Amino acid sequence: MASPLSWPSATVNNSEPIGSSSDTPLIAPLALLDFFFPGFSMFAGVIQKYLHVDLSLYLPLLLLTGVLTVVWNYASSYFWDQLEAYFMSVVDIRTDDEIYNILMAWVANQKFSQGARRFVVNTNLNSRSWYLWRWDYEDEDEEEEHGSEAGTQKKKKALAYTPSFGSHYFWYRGRLLLFRRSSNREQNSFMLVSEREEISISCFGRNPWILKELLLEARQLYIQKDEHKTLIYRGTLKPGSTEPTWQRCMARATRPFSTVILNEKTKTDLIEDVTDYLCPATQRWYANRGIPYRRGYLLYGPPGTGKSSLSLALAGFFKMRIYIVSLSSITANEEILASLFAELPRRCVVLLEDIDTAGLTHTREENQPPPKNDGGSDDMVPGQLTTGNGNTLNNTNGRLSLSGLLNILDGVASQEGRVLIMTTNHLEKLDKALIRPGRVDMIVKFGLADEGMISSIFRAIFAHLEGDSGPENAADTPLDPEVRKKLTEEKAQKQAADNVRVNALAAEFASKIPAHEFSPAEIQGFLMKHKRNAEAAVANAEEFIQQTRKDRKEKELKEAEEKRKAEEAKKAEEAKRAEEAKKETGKSKRDADDGEAAGSEAKPSVTDSTRSEDSKPVEKGSGKANPPVEEKSKAEAKDDSDQAKRDSGYATPASGEP
Repeated sequence: MASPLSWPSATVNNSEPIGSSSDTPLIAPLALLDFFFPGFSMFAGVIQKYLHVDLSLYLPLLLLTGVLTVVWNYASSYFWDQLEAYFMSVVDIRTDDEIYNILMAWVANQKFSQGARRFVVNTNLNSRSWYLWRWDYEDEDEEEEHGSEAGTQKKKKALAYTPSFGSHYFWYRGRLLLFRRSSNREQNSFMLVSEREEISISCFGRNPWILKELLLEARQLYIQKDEHKTLIYRGTLKPGSTEPTWQRCMARATRPFSTVILNEKTKTDLIEDVTDYLCPATQRWYANRGIPYRRGYLLYGPPGTGKSSLSLALAGFFKMRIYIVSLSSITANEEILASLFAELPRRCVVLLEDIDTAGLTHTREENQPPPKNDGGSDDMVPGQLTTGNGNTLNNTNGRLSLSGLLNILDGVASQEGRVLIMTTNHLEKLDKALIRPGRVDMIVKFGLADEGMISSIFRAIFAHLEGDSGPENAADTPLDPEVRKKLTEEKAQKQAADNVRVNALAAEFASKIPAHEFSPAEIQGFLMKHKRNAEAAVANAEEFIQQTRKDRKEKELKEAEEKRKAEEAKKAEEAKRAEEAKKETGKSKRDADDGEAAGSEAKPSVTDSTRSEDSKPVEKGSGKANPPVEEKSKAEAKDDSDQAKRDSGYATPASGEP
C-alpha cells in the first residue's frame, strides 16, 4: 500500500495514477508550467490533496487570464499614448526654472493635494536645483501656535503637502486635469531624487487654454506673496558648468522711501528723475531720437551714509527687482558679465556696490604706453592684428578690464531699460570714462549728518508708528460705536502728544550733536541702544560724542603706527637690497680686476729700452705718434747695428793690430 504522502503516486482520479498514459494531455500543461515556474507541480499536488481542487482543470483559464493581462497592459499603454498624443494637451514644468517654485506653491494650496493619500511633506517647496535653491527662511510662511501661557505665541515652520510620485486627477474650473509627478531614472545617479523629478499637467482636448489659465493664476498668487517685498538676485554659475545665471538669494521687506535719511530736495529730484525715465512715453521718446534707453546713477560719500539703503528703498518704491553684480569676484570676466547683463529684464535695478574696490580705478591717463625702444622694431608676429601699445594694466590674469566693463554698461550689445546704480566711497579714484555723462546721468552726494538729518533720525527711531502696538484683539474691542469712537479719539490725542514730545526731544538732541561730524549710521547705532527710552538717549549724547571721538583718535593713532611700521619695514628692505646690490657690484668689480691682472701677466715682457723709447714724448709738429710696432722694430734695428759696430772694432790674432 502506497504511502499517502508519496509523490508522484498522487492520483488525478480515484482509479489511475498520474503517470498513466491516459493522463498525458493533463500532465503536459503541468510540466510546462513547472518548467517556467519551478515547483508548480508540487504546489498543485498539495492543493489537490488538502483542498481537493484540481488545478489542471483551471490551467486554460489561468493562461487566458495571464495573456489578457499582458495584452491589456500593452494595449492600455498604447491607447493612452495615442490619446495623450492626439487628444490631450500637456505642459511640462522644468525643475531648473522658477516656474517650478510658482507651480508647486499653487499645488500645495489645492484640495486634491491636501487630501491625497500618498503625499510629500516639505518646509520649503523651492526647486532643489542648486541655483534655484535658497535658504531664505524669511521668505517662507510661518504658522503661529498659541502657548499655554497667556500672551505667549510660538512660531513654527509651516508644513506644505504635495502629491507624491504618480498620477493625480483633480478638477479645475469644471475641467478634469491630470497632475503627474515622476522621477527620471536616466539622469545622473549622483543627483538626489528630488533633483531628478519631472512634473506635468494634462487636460483632455487639443486646446491648452485651461493650462495657461492655471499657470497665470499660479504666477499671480506667487507675485502677490512677494508684493510687499523687494526681490534680490545675485549673479552666479550653474552647477557643473561655466554658464552664468541669476540666482534669487533673498526677499527683503520693502523699505519706505521716507526712512532714507537724505536731503529732501535730493530725494525729490531722484524720485522724479526715475519716474520720468520709467514712463512708457519716455521710452518712445528715446527710441524716436535714437538715444539708448538707459539711466545711470552714482551714489558717493563716506561709509555709513545710506547709499545701499537708498538703492533698496528706490527698488521697493518702484516695485523693481535688484540684481547685484560683484566685480571683485574671481569669476568676474567680460564674457560672464556680458551674459548676465543680456539676461536682465527691461525693468530692474542693477547694483554695483563699492566699485572703487574692484581694481578698475586706474585712469587711462595714468596707464600711458611705455616708451618705445630706439633699437626696437614695429614688426608684428604672425597672427597679431595690431602693434598695440603694450598696455596690459587693465587686463591681467583674465580678469575684467575697464574697457570690458564700459562695453558691457553701454556698448553696442548692452541691455536697455535697466536702472544702473553704482556706489563708491572715493569718487576721485574712479576713471573719468566710467562716470562721464551718458553712463552716469545723476551723481548723488551723501555727506555726514547735519542738524536736520540728526533730527530726522531721532524721530524715525522714537516716533510711534501704526504697527508698533501689534494687532488689536477683537475680543477687547467694544461693541458700542460711541465707545469705540471715544477710544479712537483718546488714542489719537495720546499719539499726538507723544509726537510733540518726540519732536521736542529731537530738537534738543540735534542741538547737542555737532553737525557734519558723525555719519547717520553712527548716530543710528547710538540711538538703537536706547530705542525704548528717548530721554536716556538725549541725556547720554555728550558721552556718545566723547567716546566716538576717543575711538576715532585711537583708530587714527593705530593706523598711523601701522603705517609708520610699514614704511620702516619698507625702508629697511630697500636698504638691505641696496647693500646687497652694492656688495654684488663690488664683487663683480674685483672679479674684473683679477681678470685684467691675469691677462697682463700672460703677455711677453718688453725690454727696458723699448719701454724708455715708448715713454718718450711725441715732438710737436710731428703730426701723430708712431705706432708701437714701428717703435719696437726701429729699436731692434738700432741694437743690431750697434752690436755690429762693436764686433768690428775688436782686434784679432790674425790682424796683428793692438
